[in-house]
Amino acid sequence: MKALGPAVLICALLAGCGGGDTVPVVVSAPVSTEPWIAASIKQGAQLAVDEINAQGGFSLKTGKRKAKLVVLDNASSPATALANAREAVSRHAAVLLTDGTGARAVGDVTDAAKLPAFILFDGGPALVDPARHPSVFRLAPADAIMTRRLADYIANARPKVALLTDDSEYGTQGRAALTSALSTDEVQVVSDQTIPRRAEDLAPQLLAARRAGADRVVVWASATDVAATLEAVHTAGWNVPVLSGQTGEDPLVRQRLVAHPDDLKALRFVSGRITAEVGPKPFNAYRARFERALGKAKVGVKQDGRDVIQPPDWAMYPYDAVNLTAEAIAEAGTLGAPLLQTLNDGARIVGANGDQRGYSADYHEGVSPQDMYFARFDGFVFVPVDDDPLSGALPRIDQLG
Repeated sequence: MKALGPAVLICALLAGCGGGDTVPVVVSAPVSTEPWIAASIKQGAQLAVDEINAQGGFSLKTGKRKAKLVVLDNASSPATALANAREAVSRHAAVLLTDGTGARAVGDVTDAAKLPAFILFDGGPALVDPARHPSVFRLAPADAIMTRRLADYIANARPKVALLTDDSEYGTQGRAALTSALSTDEVQVVSDQTIPRRAEDLAPQLLAARRAGADRVVVWASATDVAATLEAVHTAGWNVPVLSGQTGEDPLVRQRLVAHPDDLKALRFVSGRITAEVGPKPFNAYRARFERALGKAKVGVKQDGRDVIQPPDWAMYPYDAVNLTAEAIAEAGTLGAPLLQTLNDGARIVGANGDQRGYSADYHEGVSPQDMYFARFDGFVFVPVDDDPLSGALPRIDQLG
């Protein structure tokens, strides 16, 4: 008997995907390579699917039809992500949810099929182009707005920056955005190095950065590389601030540094804020439903004798994407071109944290530039920094079980 591939195996474990009277919601995520990213997309989508099904399913002209979650592993491979997009089309999916791997090629497939696709992690500017790819939307912070905020955050200190980016799509796209943002703010880059994805030892790169006179390290890379950067800084006895993109929040960073929690004090990361202007009540209500349905996500480390819990902040984005799709289906009455047109015409919902979610035909970014914040670590839990006005006004999110 032929062995099942990872995508088929995951689908089989979920049981019954795409068949009968159900409408598939397809996830293409890096299950085997970036587990936190994949789990956030899968779990956020699962909660939305379960809640939609509790109300009878998607509202079509022909009646209610239950949604069915299908999870395919793209293993961070653009070729596999492309194959997964074709699989979603063949299953007549309502929507494709992806981290962004291979997004431009995926867009060619989803455009032809009139299948809405939501990028839920990667922030590269070239991934979202409504004129070229009217089916591709982003519901995650874009690199351009995160790096713009990061450059503004450090510029007044007139730092000398060492830039580390990995050789993945995420790192390459982030490097382009960082280079532009730092140049605009006239921030001096004294060391610019590309590192291997999921590197184990970055001591040589950090030594080169130190010798170049760097007094800030900016790393835009996988969580493994963020952890390796902090480990190398610690080993070298170098007291230098480290700033990262949203991968600094990945539980893997804390798992790798479990024996040296003080090393986390050097790290700041930029991400989309968790709570909105309306306050924490909507997010807390969503989180309660999430944890009641799917359980608390334990990071795998303890603080003060208690489990550290990862809040479902990044799971908000797929949750909102599925619910926005459901709203557009109810308005259009069907899938395909009418559904896609309805999304481009401005279908709108209130998201998990109270923010409005919706798009126009000319604008496919779903997170506002005003919604970026910075976090630091207090032990193994992350909290908003107090040296940035927006971040300092945000509430702390409970992360101890």
